[in-house]
Amino acid sequence: MSETGSEDLAHWQPETGLAYPRESIGELLRLQARRFGDRPAVLIPHDRDDIETITYRELLERAENVARWLAGRCEAGSRIAIWSRNAMESVLIQYGCALSGNIVVMFNTAWTDSEVEHSLVLVSPAMVFAGCDNGGNDLGERARAQPGCPVLDLSDIDDIAGKASDHPLPDVPQDAPYLIQFTSGTTGKAKGALLSHRAALLGGWIRPAMDGSNETAVWLNSVPFHHVGGSCAIVMGALSIGSAFTLLERYDRDQLIRLMTKLKATRMGGVPTMWHDILASPELPDETSLKFITLGGASVPPAMVKSVRERLGASCGIGYGQSEAPVATATAPGDPPELICETVGRPSPHVELRIVDASRGETLCRGETGEICLRGPIIMDRYWNNPEATAATIDADGFLHTGDLGAMDEAGYVRIKGRLREVIIRGGENIYPSEIEDALLAHPAVAVAAVVGVDHERLGQEPGAVIQLRPDASVSGAELEEHLSTRVARFKIPRHWQFVDTVPLTASGKIRKIELEALFRQT
Repeated sequence: MSETGSEDLAHWQPETGLAYPRESIGELLRLQARRFGDRPAVLIPHDRDDIETITYRELLERAENVARWLAGRCEAGSRIAIWSRNAMESVLIQYGCALSGNIVVMFNTAWTDSEVEHSLVLVSPAMVFAGCDNGGNDLGERARAQPGCPVLDLSDIDDIAGKASDHPLPDVPQDAPYLIQFTSGTTGKAKGALLSHRAALLGGWIRPAMDGSNETAVWLNSVPFHHVGGSCAIVMGALSIGSAFTLLERYDRDQLIRLMTKLKATRMGGVPTMWHDILASPELPDETSLKFITLGGASVPPAMVKSVRERLGASCGIGYGQSEAPVATATAPGDPPELICETVGRPSPHVELRIVDASRGETLCRGETGEICLRGPIIMDRYWNNPEATAATIDADGFLHTGDLGAMDEAGYVRIKGRLREVIIRGGENIYPSEIEDALLAHPAVAVAAVVGVDHERLGQEPGAVIQLRPDASVSGAELEEHLSTRVARFKIPRHWQFVDTVPLTASGKIRKIELEALFRQT
């Protein structure tokens, strides 16, 4: 057992028995190329899903050529930005930065020009490689319109990767900076979380290490590389065990189902909405090779976990992380459905976790709700060029204050209660939006539910709910209030309702609650 001090305290000491890779990303790529040189590293579907295979030996050769090209043009530690949907060229730049000691910066393809400008000013990249967005639109013209932005076409990497060079490469330690991962920017301008080689590798290594996957695994995921789920969990996850991942430009349900069979995929992931579509498809085969499916990004219905296990024969997992700390907690493959649906698992290996009173900083007892704080090799070094935000987030003891609220049970499983800033205080009573949202999602007419605070002259705030209905469904606010009456305390039931066609989301699938709050100010 991993408790510290009193067994009643919500403080989990790191479990360190499972050794993680101690190499830098470039060193590990070289190691895997020696061990598994002829094994597939990247699988690339083309027209009619013809599959191009890049072996570990080929990947290392191309990545080293890109690294030597970068090293000849910029000093180690320079930022190299990529603004594109998923592409093989992006993978080569990521590994090229790792091998040359430069820092890769992934720009979100859904960003507006002002968001791009903010990020360019923040990180001052030595160069920006521009490709296409998910709609196939060239981003190069927009990038070149930014003042002082040195832009290259992403396709130029093909020629660079094919040309050998003898330019020397530096020795890169595991604690060197590797990735600037932007936060979702749901409550303001995006911040750049700086992750070391170690943190990025652990963000990929944790999942396969916990479920015992090896080099025979085949990953099939459409997560964008500008999200930690793509740049860390997928790319670094496959590297950590020497297995192959499938490079998909974007989510396409029918393509995923075809490739599931064609590639004999063993690992997949995605948000519940995506899996609802996949499980509803008449093209889904009766038998698959899937062994493990990661669900996340929203509440997971118990029926979905049961369906995945029964129809696909795969274990399900869910975890919790953020740009500042990928995969901080995770469920285990054998966990029962109720734990997968109601919790985000236990702290990951090498992660220390405390639940604290946000105002006093004291560790709370198990079962009490407070801020989730993390310490360990998985957390970011700092926010890039933002010392004030760094000081407000990482305390003197090295704990990352996540801004997320949660509670730990007696067995160490963590339940997320919402964001610290999203707590609604109604007449002195704390209301956690996630509890109400989960109850609303149990109604068959509700597809998406988001609860925010609405200003009230006497009570301070009241909960207001924004609802996106399922196709052809109908329900009123009064009916939803009745639905909630047996599920949450009366003071938690929203009395303000907004029904929308689509809830605004970030590119990583998070609800933009700051926009929803404005809906109630307009009424």
